[in-house]
Amino acid sequence: MDTPMDVKDNYAALYRLAMQADVTPAEWKLLQEHTIVRDIAAGTGLIEAGQLVERAYFCVRGLFRLYYPLEDGREYNVAFTVEGDFATSHAAMITHQPSSLAIEALEDALVIEIEHTLLQQLTKQHHSWERFVRLSVERLYIRKEERERELLYLSARERYEAFLRKYPGLAERIPQYHIASYIGISPVSLSRLLHQESGE
Repeated sequence: MDTPMDVKDNYAALYRLAMQADVTPAEWKLLQEHTIVRDIAAGTGLIEAGQLVERAYFCVRGLFRLYYPLEDGREYNVAFTVEGDFATSHAAMITHQPSSLAIEALEDALVIEIEHTLLQQLTKQHHSWERFVRLSVERLYIRKEERERELLYLSARERYEAFLRKYPGLAERIPQYHIASYIGISPVSLSRLLHQESGE
């Protein structure tokens, strides 16, 4: 799908998603004109646990981890956001309750910042934007259900293999302890599993 010349470069991937929901050029312009592009430094907390969430972030470049911080200092990674996907606490944004989820940039990143009030306005006025949000939520729900099934039914090795399929190339971009947290095992157990796979 060709991207029109008036679509700014940083918006190209988001534009392609919008076209899948049949957003018209005029409807697209409403979003492009009322959002901003932000640089996010590696290590920055995009959303902190306990914070009210008023916006969603579309990842143009970079990488984020979504995790639950526990009172004892442990952290559980539940997802990663890579280029072409959204990073936010959907539940907190929709319910207007403090987020129990935190989001951290693992690399220097570039995001499109979209206010929740803008999304509400667009979905009320345009069926295509309502479809866009519905499709985005459906993708999120499918990933969430797959993740729950993996944790319940798969072995550690199978969960690691599922991680590799779901996030191609990500194992080379993040520390092993983040992967271990995501698949629900200790870093030592992951190291042992990887040594077994390599035959060492």
